[in-house]
Amino acid sequence: MKKAAIKFTPEAARLFSVFPPENKKMIKAGLKILTQAPDSGGDLQEELSGFKSFKLKRYWVIYRYSAEENVVKVYYVGHRKDIYEQFQTLLKKLS
Repeated sequence: MKKAAIKFTPEAARLFSVFPPENKKMIKAGLKILTQAPDSGGDLQEELSGFKSFKLKRYWVIYRYSAEENVVKVYYVGHRKDIYEQFQTLLKKLS
């Protein structure tokens, strides 16, 4: 299988940009795993159905994979304690 491309939404890129360098390095390593195995994440439920989450220690990446385009689109990156609530809030603002 050809490696998938990674694309960030503007919000995910903004969130990623403020992480300290050591966290960015860890997240980049996790994203590299997703390029090789995009279905590695767990399926989200209820209001977040259609999205996947990938755990990286204390941080999680919320994404969707498009097999047709072979692209992992990162929607949100954040700390596990409140990532789902923050992501739901963002989705409500965007709709």
